[in-house]
Amino acid sequence: MKINLRNGDSYGEYSKFIISEVLRLRDRGYTYPEIVSNIKDRGIRSRKNKEFYKNLLVNMMWKYRRKLERESMKKYSIKNIKISINN
Repeated sequence: MKINLRNGDSYGEYSKFIISEVLRLRDRGYTYPEIVSNIKDRGIRSRKNKEFYKNLLVNMMWKYRRKLERESMKKYSIKNIKISINN
């Protein structure tokens, strides 16, 4: 089992900005094609400087939701670990 104990935030500032914009527009009732149009009109491009299209945005949000789901399931506890030191 691999445990990642770093700060847990693997998204850069630009990715966080894009995700927050998508979530904000979804809360306002926009569909993904409407969000893509809005983002294109504002000149926002992907992290890799590509123009957004619907499937790119949908896949990005799907991966974001999966990441949140995985992270919410992780419950680590050290209360059952016994350490013995033999000198």
